[in-house]
Amino acid sequence: MNFFEHQDLARKKSFLLGLLFILALLLIASSTSLIAYLILHNSGITPLPFKDWVTSRDCVSVFGVTLLVIAGGSFYQLLNLAKGGEAVAKMAKGRRVNIGSSEASERIFINIVEEMSIASGTPMPDLYIMDHEQTINAFVAGYEPTECVLVITQGALKNLSRNELQGVIGHEYSHILNGDMRINVRLIAILAGILLFGQIGQFLLRISTNRSGFSRARSYSSNRNNKGNALILFIGLAMIIIGYIGLFCGRIIKAAISRQREFLADAASVQFTRNPEGIASALYKIANTQDGSRLAATYHAEDINHLCFSESVKMSLSGLLASHPPLPDRISAIDKSFLVRFRARNNAQKNKTNRQAKSTQQSSPTESILEQSPLSSSFATNPAPFTEQISKTNLPVGEVSPAHLDYAITLLASIPNATKILTHNPEKAKTLLMSLMINETASEHHSKAIKLLSDEGKRSIAAGTNPNVMKHLLEITKPQRVPLIEMAISSIKSQSQDQKQRFIKDLIILANADSKFTFFEFSLITLVKQQLSPLHGKKIKSKYHSYKNVTQEIALIIKLFATASNQNQTLREKLYNHAMQPFSADIEWENTLKAKAENISHALNKLRFISPLLKQPFLESCAECVMADQTVNTREYELLRLVATVIDCPMPPLIKT
Repeated sequence: MNFFEHQDLARKKSFLLGLLFILALLLIASSTSLIAYLILHNSGITPLPFKDWVTSRDCVSVFGVTLLVIAGGSFYQLLNLAKGGEAVAKMAKGRRVNIGSSEASERIFINIVEEMSIASGTPMPDLYIMDHEQTINAFVAGYEPTECVLVITQGALKNLSRNELQGVIGHEYSHILNGDMRINVRLIAILAGILLFGQIGQFLLRISTNRSGFSRARSYSSNRNNKGNALILFIGLAMIIIGYIGLFCGRIIKAAISRQREFLADAASVQFTRNPEGIASALYKIANTQDGSRLAATYHAEDINHLCFSESVKMSLSGLLASHPPLPDRISAIDKSFLVRFRARNNAQKNKTNRQAKSTQQSSPTESILEQSPLSSSFATNPAPFTEQISKTNLPVGEVSPAHLDYAITLLASIPNATKILTHNPEKAKTLLMSLMINETASEHHSKAIKLLSDEGKRSIAAGTNPNVMKHLLEITKPQRVPLIEMAISSIKSQSQDQKQRFIKDLIILANADSKFTFFEFSLITLVKQQLSPLHGKKIKSKYHSYKNVTQEIALIIKLFATASNQNQTLREKLYNHAMQPFSADIEWENTLKAKAENISHALNKLRFISPLLKQPFLESCAECVMADQTVNTREYELLRLVATVIDCPMPPLIKT
């Protein structure tokens, strides 16, 4: 199953999720009506037999109120999660990671995510750390692969080696590429309504306990108060019982939706990293520590349990209710021999002396920093020439191979540290991107571009004239350009919306300095606008399920690819006509929209809303134009990557495999 099928299936699973939600609603509402009947019947308020109660107005009222409370709770949580991954990270009390952090464990974390992002062809997710959680866990959340967050516990950073951490992050990237995140966020909202009765019951119990204690402290408390406390206590207990029914339903839903996907994500992590022992060892550490992966300080641990790498709450009846398979089963599924080997290794370590253990502990941070991902292919040291990277039309969208990760590690290591440091600070990252923009214009327009910014009276920069910045620009190779741009954008995301909008305006001013608008300038501004938009991270709903309403937009983008791929006008039109066959044979070359920046931008934004299965033929037709001459140059790859990113399709590097 490819990326597009996974995305389509994830959307179809929403139907299954809705069906399970309705069944849970009916079960909880029926249980509530039954409990209400028992309370009223035993207290003598209603003498009706149960068969008459079921059809009575009171029963219908209780049933209806229950449905409204659950639906209201779910809808309210859905509104809270409108910002997608960012809202979930804040729910988990995550701290946003400063990309320029110098703390050793955070730098390892950032470096691994940078490698995985380059390998998978996705923009870097926003990174968060749960500082108060000392256990081992992690999760990703968001609505689209290009707009998500990755959250990890402090315990994972502290207790896992680099290879183990890479295995965990590889697992989470599988969830990004397989479309799991969207349904996981929706599941949080659904569970919020189902669990609401239990939370109300706990609140009433606290009120009852506090009032009882207060009444006992006062000698003149009335019997009426005692009866009121007893009633609140009784109602609270009843609500908790209903809440446990909801909890049971919620866990059944999570198990039905999530469990099998964890095996798939483990297998994908092994495929990405070519290191099965990394993720297996991380799972073994969770299984053999006191609290494992449970989240202690997070109030919403139950709500986000299905998102996590491993169970975030203590689970009874784990065989039935757990949203994750048992840890030994996950380890054995990776390699049956690992459990025996890990146990033997663990026993050997226990027999070491305290002095040896302390010495190992003291040296481990340095070893972790120096430890690198395994590079077992010759490609790691001899990257394929960029123009010979691909010779087939089968695009690897959302499919990460070990060769992709090797390429990412090698590419990231080839970027000078001084250049990477520029991308880790928001202001320096902005200066780097503006310098790239200025450098794109003819040299005689450099001073004019900087003067235009100064004339705005709002900021002044030395970009483009700063010798250090220009030196770094000269060191940037063409394959390094897209990763550096995305790393810089990731750093700028931490700034306020006003600062981000000011930066976008500055880029547009620079692009217009020479009265020309090159493809690189358009690409950079488009990527920055998308990633720094106030709407970034919010869910995108498919609007177009056929090509009927988007043929003009498809024609414009394919014309752009045909133009970029060949200098000969006749061959351009031939490529265009062939690539347009799956969509429309009526829009001839001369009848397409003009390739102006605003037309291209509008077309891409509209194409973002086509359904996943429609995106695949569109991207393949674009790639067909690019690969007509069996080579992919930098401009063509950047164009292909731009289109893929805007329509939320991860585009890994195009390499020989």
